Amino acid sequence: MNEYSLINNLFCDVKDLFKSDAQIIDVAGQKWGITCDSFSLEEDLFTSDNPQVLGNNLVVATLADLIASGCKPTFYEHALTLPKDVTPQWINGLANGIKKALEHAGCTLIGGDMGQADKFAYTGIALGPQQKPICRIFPQVNQKIYVSGNLGDVNESILQGLSTPILEQRSLPLSALAAIDTSSGFMDAVWQLHILNKDFKIEINNPPVKDMRFLFGAGGEYELVFTSAETIKEAICIGNITPGQGLYLNGKEIKNPPPDPRSFHALSDYIKAVEKQVYELFG
Repeated sequence: MNEYSLINNLFCDVKDLFKSDAQIIDVAGQKWGITCDSFSLEEDLFTSDNPQVLGNNLVVATLADLIASGCKPTFYEHALTLPKDVTPQWINGLANGIKKALEHAGCTLIGGDMGQADKFAYTGIALGPQQKPICRIFPQVNQKIYVSGNLGDVNESILQGLSTPILEQRSLPLSALAAIDTSSGFMDAVWQLHILNKDFKIEINNPPVKDMRFLFGAGGEYELVFTSAETIKEAICIGNITPGQGLYLNGKEIKNPPPDPRSFHALSDYIKAVEKQVYELFG
């Protein structure tokens, strides 16, 4: 069972389940976004050799859902499961990375929980007021599609066995019309936009990536993919959204979603499936 089938089964009573990256709720007449993300080193493949980078990346990854929903990250909680043999130096590095990332976002840590187990795990919870209603649904206008930065760095590190690079905090321009983050990779993000916007044609050309395989991998670099009817100089324009149907990448129609790593027992089998899909599309 893939990720989206699992979510549908476990959270079937949640309204507008896939409409936006964060859940939007009414708090005393004001719209607030809330998000909850869990991370394990096995699934998310964030390396822990540099705990300060890990701390930064965990916060950036958690806050990206709020930012992609037009919300200002304001309050933050986290729950950590720490291995029994972890050193004080490692914990200090992790705490410093978390602290600096939250300071950069202007977000306040208000509490959480801590436990011990054989392996590290982390859950981040963030909430903040929605400054502009943003979701994954395109408005009925012609738009360009943008990405907030270069793509594929995390997938490259996974494929080459390198340390996870530091993730950068991003922001949405005021003119953004729809948005999603690349928490499960770029192609997963645009596939979700395609599924939710059946009456639009999504044409993507020359996205900023070294290797097409890195677009289809599920390693998230937590960039923002968004649309705007205006020219955005601070982001990279990668295509157009127009009335019609279909998802196209460099002129090739994408008819199937990228492979879901949860469907494979071994990372090597998953990588082979990604490479097979890319080869069938682009040779």
